[in-house]
This record gives sequence, structure tokens and C-alpha cells, in this order.
Amino acid sequence: MKLIDDIVEILSAENSKLSDALFKTKVLLHKIGQKELVPWVNSELNGYSYRDSVPDYRVLHAQVLVNASNGAYQATSQHIPMGHLKDDYRNTLETAKMEQSLAVLEKFAEKNSGHLQAHIPMEAYSLLGKGLGNGYQIEKAWSEISPDSVLQILIQVRSRLLDFVLELKDQFPNELDDSQVKDRIENIDAENLFKSAMFGDNTTIMVGSGNTQTVTNKKLVGDCAALENNLKLVAYQVHLLGN
Repeated sequence: MKLIDDIVEILSAENSKLSDALFKTKVLLHKIGQKELVPWVNSELNGYSYRDSVPDYRVLHAQVLVNASNGAYQATSQHIPMGHLKDDYRNTLETAKMEQSLAVLEKFAEKNSGHLQAHIPMEAYSLLGKGLGNGYQIEKAWSEISPDSVLQILIQVRSRLLDFVLELKDQFPNELDDSQVKDRIENIDAENLFKSAMFGDNTTIMVGSGNTQTVTNKKLVGDCAALENNLKLVAYQVHLLGN
């Protein structure tokens, strides 16, 4: 099946655009009657609208860094003690769910410089700074992700999608005519092939549509419980920044 061959060629070629393979995959899924799998393609191309729908391969580890001073000395881009924080709060700061479109991630990975940063609200500084000594006060805090981590997302998508289309390729030899292709489609569980290749067995696919994000600012000084809840919502609305 030529369409499958085209996708395999793109995915296996060095320096090819992953988004090109995804557009062709979208056509392929329609062609084999698997329109219900198209939302995953759309989410990868356009970005994930809901953080809870981000698949595991888009969840990255981040490091928390701060600028701090004590009036006499200045510390920049420093790690800070995190052991005093609650586990779920700490995990929120050190875990990044990457909702951005593949085009944005590809562009950043191509730069091979700078970092992805998520700014931490000023209201959190006193809570984060409880682990500091010598009178140091936090002036700026953020979570940071390296380009190599972002590159791993692209590698994962490329590899998993290639597994899927190679499995389909075995089912659709090039010598089949259109009527034979239609007969084969009826006897192939493409949905389970897709789920197994992309997410592993026994996985429920949760995808959204579009890529709109809403940022809500709240006044939370003195309210630690509300502060923690708010940080869970806003900590990883990430901006592309080059250092």
C-alpha cells in the first residue's frame, strides 16, 4: 500500500519532519476506516488541550532553579532543597506535561540551545524558600527542561508510529488491488494494533482537540492550600526561552 510505504519512508529518513508523517497517517486512518484514532493525530499536530489527556511519553522530569540573595551575596540559577515540600506539590514542580504541538517541540529541538522554562508564581517563593539558610530570599523561581528531554518525545512518537505502520504494512502487501484492500481492512483490528504500538496494552486513549490554554491569576498570599492547588494548574504553562 503506497500510502503506508510513504509514511515508513518519512519516519525512517534522517532529518525528516515528523509532522509530515502525521498528516499522511491522518489520511491513512480515514482510508482504513479508523477515524476514531484521528484525534490522537490532531492532538500531536495541534497540541493537547487538557493536561490530563497528555500521554505518558510527553511527561518529562524538570528541575527547579532559583535566583536568590541575602543582601550581601547573589546566587543565580541554583538548585534548592525540596525535601520540606509535600510530595504531590514537589512532583507538580518537577513534572512537566508537554501539551505543545509537535511543530513547536521540533522547532525547539532544532535550536539545541536554551531551555524550556515554566515560571513559578511569586506567591510560592516563601514556601519554596523555607529550605534556604543564611538569610537567602528567592527573587525568581522556575522549572526547567533541557532540549534533550524534548527530543526524546519526538523520538518516542516517531518510533511508536513506525511500529504501527510497519504492522499495517505486513497486512497490506503492495500487490493487493483496491477490492482486496477493503477485504483485508474488515479482518484487521487496526485499533488494537494502534493502541499497542502507541501506548502499550490495556491502555485507554484520552485525547482532546485544539490547543487553547487558559491562564487564571489569583491572589493567594497567606493561603498555602489554595496556592498549592493553583500551582498545579499554572506551573507548566511553558514558554519557549533561549538562555
